[in-house]
Amino acid sequence: MSYSSEDETDISDSELDEYVDRCYGQLKDGRENVKYSDELYRCPYCPGKKKLVYLIKDLLQHAVDVGKGSQNKDIKHKGKHLGLVRYIKSDIDKEDLSSEFSGLALEHPSANGVNELFVWPWMGILANVDGESSSKIKNDLAKRGFDPVRVRPLSDGGYAVVEFKKDWSGFYKAIMFEKEFEVDHRGKKDYIADTRLANESYGWLARDDDYNSKGVLGDYLQKNGDLKTLSGLEAEEKRKNGLLIADLSKTIEELRMRLGELEGSASKED
Repeated sequence: MSYSSEDETDISDSELDEYVDRCYGQLKDGRENVKYSDELYRCPYCPGKKKLVYLIKDLLQHAVDVGKGSQNKDIKHKGKHLGLVRYIKSDIDKEDLSSEFSGLALEHPSANGVNELFVWPWMGILANVDGESSSKIKNDLAKRGFDPVRVRPLSDGGYAVVEFKKDWSGFYKAIMFEKEFEVDHRGKKDYIADTRLANESYGWLARDDDYNSKGVLGDYLQKNGDLKTLSGLEAEEKRKNGLLIADLSKTIEELRMRLGELEGSASKED
């Protein structure tokens, strides 16, 4: 979008509230769009960032952080993000924001998700990554918020396997890893359908068809993982003193606390 010449000059702290109002108005009337898909959002003010899409809670955290952290010389950048904080707080349904936390580990990725077979420990697959080092891939994924435990490039086929934490937070990160590639049209279906692969990686969450595939990928998954359903894993852990249930409850509670902190921080900026 373009701004008038007034926008090209620095604004003082006393003008910040007016600038926030203006940016909020541009978001509210649709001149700036934050919606990327049904579940994902984008920051209209940071087009060059590696992380292009966010869950709404993460976009709120991003906007709050920038709004707090910008120095006076970046007062316009600060104003834009404070306007974004106000827009998220005022115009995006708070129930939608809360539901991302309260149902996190209980919402499965498909209607029959409880019986879907996943590779466990949770593993993501990157395809078309010939020549990239494990440290470079891991650092890139960490910057995008996926918190990988390790990355294992395979010796043949252009694949790398991304390992996530074994708990429910690891499953959540793995699902979001898959979703981000899907919305960017670089998921598994795109990888299979593209006869001429783009000069970029494709990614998805490892399931039974990957595990049972022939070749270096299937061999690695079979040697380093097992196939488990979410319901089976939950039942298995219940038999082990209920550790997963306790961890799941702790994860949900921590996320609810984080939501409260975000709402508190954002309200101070309004």
